[in-house]
Amino acid sequence: MFADTDLLPPDAILGLTKAFQDDTRESKIDLGVGVYRTVDGRTPVMQAVEKAQQLVINGETTKAYTPPEGAPGFAKAILESLLGADHSAVVSGRALAAQTPGGCGALRLAGELLTRTGARAITIGAPTWPNHKPLLNMSGMKIEMVPYYNQATCAVDFESFALELRKLGPKDVVLLHGCCHNPTGADLTNAQVDVVIEIALERGFLPMVDIAYHGFAKGLDEDAYIVRAMAERLPELLITYSCSKNFGLYRERTGAIIMVGADADRAVAMRSHVYNIARGMYSMPPAHGGAIVSEILRSEELADMWRTELAEMADNVRVNRRLLVESANKHGLGNRLAYIQEQYGMFSLLPMDEVEVAVMKSDFGIYMVGAGRINLCGITPANVDYLVQSLASVMQGKG
Repeated sequence: MFADTDLLPPDAILGLTKAFQDDTRESKIDLGVGVYRTVDGRTPVMQAVEKAQQLVINGETTKAYTPPEGAPGFAKAILESLLGADHSAVVSGRALAAQTPGGCGALRLAGELLTRTGARAITIGAPTWPNHKPLLNMSGMKIEMVPYYNQATCAVDFESFALELRKLGPKDVVLLHGCCHNPTGADLTNAQVDVVIEIALERGFLPMVDIAYHGFAKGLDEDAYIVRAMAERLPELLITYSCSKNFGLYRERTGAIIMVGADADRAVAMRSHVYNIARGMYSMPPAHGGAIVSEILRSEELADMWRTELAEMADNVRVNRRLLVESANKHGLGNRLAYIQEQYGMFSLLPMDEVEVAVMKSDFGIYMVGAGRINLCGITPANVDYLVQSLASVMQGKG
């Protein structure tokens, strides 16, 4: 059966992590890892999660399957946390949620739903998170990449992006990053979101918002602008949501798919297909992470604790952005990295090509993904000067 099965190359990011671990240089720096880390390199369990988890364990009386919508209370809690309990789509029943195995599970379910309902293609701004393509391709969706980020200006090329959106029609889907764009850190402004909504109303395409870093940009309410505005003004919307970063539940694989229909009946119909697709893939969602999230969001004390911790995590990333920019100014790079301080989330793209990234790894022990994506969490007061001096050496002579 498997005699002719070829060995596949390792995943690029997982392979990078292994290479970093095997590197014996004391000065090595890991900027590739895709998780939040403290200054001492830990990815801690949030205190609110610890307390909620203990409550879940103490109150657990069965290991029976969770229902299709997930752990009791999870879907309602996520819906109200993201859109708001008083949002018109929530109050009217046009918006419904279901728990999924992480944000990846939500994306795959969304892709399967779109394939089943006859979507033509998914349009995505380039560059995007590398796993978007396999998750959606394997669901049968055709992917079309269009300009989003201009690496020469280190900013969103909104004119080119909007021009491509105006070519789409009612059978098209546009994947948008909710906030903290991965890999660039360059988000749409609220005014640009409003323009996208106007184009969607005119052309009839379906936006699908992937929000994996809710709370890591400007705050929970501010980061939800794109989905709240779209759910208010557009007849249909899909949202994929991850609890990995903002609850620190990476290994619990906890996420959600949110369906906004033209009316409550349409939303129920959409959800019925999601349940049916999930039944054929993994049957029922895992309980533990969803129960933790539900426990946190339904407790005023734990929710306040979680919001405080999340705000501190987001602030730590902003501090690292400022640290990198200030060090660049001191060590000969001038304002060439100034754009990093104006962006959001854990990731940014350095103005480098793949050859230069390879030199950073081989000559300096500095590990980053692809053509210069860095996780700001890997930067510390102890390593930032070495990082910038290494960058200056490799980038010398570039404009």
